[in-house]
Amino acid sequence: MADSFSLVDRTRKLPALLHTNFIPPNRNMATVRRWNKTLPSFMRKFCAIESIEIPAADLARLKALDGRRMLITPNHPTTDDPIMMFGLARAADMPNYYLAAREIFDDVKGLKGKVLQALGAYSVVRGTPDRESFRTTRELLAAEGGRVVIFPEGEIYSQNDTLLPFQSGVVQLAFWAMDDLRKAALSGLPSGGGGGGGNPSILLVPIGIKYNYTKNMDAAIDEALAGLEEAMALKPDPQLGRYDRLRRIGKSMVETLEVEYGLKAPTADDSDLSSRMTALKSLLLDRAAALIGVKFPEGSGLPERLRILVNSVYSVTRDEAHGEWSPYRERLHREQATRVAPLLQDLNRVANWIAVTDNYVRSNPTPERMGDNIRRLQIECFGEYKLTGPRRATIRVGTPIDLADHYDAYKSDKRGTVAACVTALETAVQGLLNQH
Repeated sequence: MADSFSLVDRTRKLPALLHTNFIPPNRNMATVRRWNKTLPSFMRKFCAIESIEIPAADLARLKALDGRRMLITPNHPTTDDPIMMFGLARAADMPNYYLAAREIFDDVKGLKGKVLQALGAYSVVRGTPDRESFRTTRELLAAEGGRVVIFPEGEIYSQNDTLLPFQSGVVQLAFWAMDDLRKAALSGLPSGGGGGGGNPSILLVPIGIKYNYTKNMDAAIDEALAGLEEAMALKPDPQLGRYDRLRRIGKSMVETLEVEYGLKAPTADDSDLSSRMTALKSLLLDRAAALIGVKFPEGSGLPERLRILVNSVYSVTRDEAHGEWSPYRERLHREQATRVAPLLQDLNRVANWIAVTDNYVRSNPTPERMGDNIRRLQIECFGEYKLTGPRRATIRVGTPIDLADHYDAYKSDKRGTVAACVTALETAVQGLLNQH
């Protein structure tokens, strides 16, 4: 479950074929109760999370919404965030439904998928108009007391207290469910109320997840930096502090990537590497787009371009849900998958660095921010991160956004109203992170 919501799963090779049959939720409350009992020990053993702290006022705010329709929208800095959402549901005694990437349901010969279904998860095939998944989301949100958890960033961005732009489609799904509710109300069908003075409503509930180490990480950080210096053939310099060592490693890595990808390094002042990092990310995305024939929308940012490309790569490798393919067609499809699979390495590289700017640590050199960037460097150098430490997760619950208050505006300007609600949601989640 821990990686089930990520756009690019950096631990998994691209399969030749991906099964795309929709996996519906099959929530079993007995399974949910057993899972809740084992959750604290699971978190300690597999996530290095010693505890989850939820301020009493925030938990009370969430509990007061019980019985309302809710789209719960957490930030997504780590692979452990879905587990934190299970922890929040456990603390509030409010079981939810969870949107998860389709491929995760096939892990452990499908056993993982069975467990996820029983906990309330259902699938979405990324990069396609997954009508079954969209319809299920609308139905779950429109049901009386319906609650669905979706990570609106759509990508694990590996930064403890900043955000990637939220995907507008998440809020659009909630408005579509609002359409369904209003149509039912007009036709005289029961809609379960839910706010708005007799008009049914759906709430967008902002959630902020933030992690803090529970022990001094200086020795672990020093060890990690030394390992990276060795991998980059950098001689130890006892005169440098931890941040300067981190930046020297990062600068060396940028220079190496520029050489390998044929990108000319600038001769100007390099006191801020952000522009060089952006140039590298843009080069990799543009190269991948040219190879698979993708054109980016005008004005699209790096995260959106990455999502488009990853979705395109996955779409090339997807099986069709209808009928049986001939052996010939299956072979052709596997050949296509083989051709596009190498692109995923470049896209994984961009995903690893998608949210990074040169001043991320410098502006606030906490152990957590140091750890964020060290893990990125380790993934780039070694293919996996090695820096770990016991952590405490703090979950904040913000003031919900009631879509009933925006529905009239939505009917007259759908795109603009969705964009405004996305911006308000992003601002609310970032505000929760800033409170930690």
